[in-house]
Amino acid sequence: MGERTGVEPCIVTAFDAGGQPLFLWPFGRTRKGPLRLARFLGSKHSNFNVGLWRRDIVASVDKNHIHEIFDRLKDHFDLAVLSNQPSVWDGLANPFALLAHQPSADMSACATLRATTEPAINQILSGSMRSRLRNKERKLQKLPGYRYVKAAGAAEIDRLLDSFFAQKARHMAAQGLANVFAEPGVADFLREACHHALPGGRPLIEIHALDSANEVLALFGAIIDDYRFSSMFNTYALGEDARYSPGLILLVHMVNDCAARGVKSFDIGVGRAHYKSFFCPEPEPLFDSFLALTPRARPAAAAYAAFFAAKRMIKHNRLSWAGVQLLRRLRSHP
Repeated sequence: MGERTGVEPCIVTAFDAGGQPLFLWPFGRTRKGPLRLARFLGSKHSNFNVGLWRRDIVASVDKNHIHEIFDRLKDHFDLAVLSNQPSVWDGLANPFALLAHQPSADMSACATLRATTEPAINQILSGSMRSRLRNKERKLQKLPGYRYVKAAGAAEIDRLLDSFFAQKARHMAAQGLANVFAEPGVADFLREACHHALPGGRPLIEIHALDSANEVLALFGAIIDDYRFSSMFNTYALGEDARYSPGLILLVHMVNDCAARGVKSFDIGVGRAHYKSFFCPEPEPLFDSFLALTPRARPAAAAYAAFFAAKRMIKHNRLSWAGVQLLRRLRSHP
């Protein structure tokens, strides 16, 4: 995907005196006019952007260390544009928060999954919400072939992905949004990643779905490890069955599945959507940093900071954001 959009991987690593790695920063280099920009790899498809740090050295890292490293990168980059960075990840403070930064335009939240004898979803949803979703699922259970499924096997992965790409295209068109999943290389990348098996056989990207004989009712693709279940992409059917909230019902199954596997934290990705607040009640601060590494990049750093601040202001103002969404819908139906 990066090759098709002019992104050149520039992975920054450091080692101790014994040759052991201290950190890895997954940067890519792009050009904006005469400027060479450092960004996290993944573009808009990446929810959380953070480096890999050796746990035992994080507490000893200070602002001067990081500035010194970035100063050594000025032969490769003019400007670092580092967005959607979590303040804390897996219990560790993000060292990049020591740099000058500002709140990100987008929101993030999660749910902590605690080991209890009751279903994990009981810790998150109110009793009345759980009751409403159980009643809706009873309606869906009447559909032939209804089931909650985690994709296993190449044929099932491809079938579910085909449904996702088709449904997502219709959703994006209805909202007046460009379909990022139709951009060159994106579908091929996701398909390959979903087929890729990690050591032990677990897929790199898991696909969870509510399925039926007639159609895929809802689908989430996610990255998961012992710490976090983090959704990457999702969709749901647009027909009559959409009134029974298949996406929310699927989330109930996913939360309980994650808790049974010992996962400690759960999120549905970065961004504003009302349904996310039901399942992820704990806010997670995100921040952006715009760091000029060469003198010619200083005006651009200030411009990026101002643009992202304005974007955040619009997204966090209910009337302004509603106006943006209305214009998008009108654009999709000229």
